[in-house]
Amino acid sequence: MKPLVYYCRWQGAKLRLRGRDEAAVWGQLVFSDEDGEEITQDFRFNLQNWQLTLESLGGNIILQLDEMGVEVEEGSRGAGVQG
Repeated sequence: MKPLVYYCRWQGAKLRLRGRDEAAVWGQLVFSDEDGEEITQDFRFNLQNWQLTLESLGGNIILQLDEMGVEVEEGSRGAGVQG
């Protein structure tokens, strides 16, 4: 789950976990706007391949993260990542 935590740090978001099983965690990313109001975005994070799915009105956005929580191109994942 470390890549997800790092991703949140880089994005300035807080994690609000809603559930977990052996394959994934899910919940909300919580951001603050200029007025201090919360903006939330639902997510699901695959623990095996470090794939982050962000839910949006226009459809899901799928990001592939590396071990430091940085988005990477699909074909450039580092060694040790199971896909």
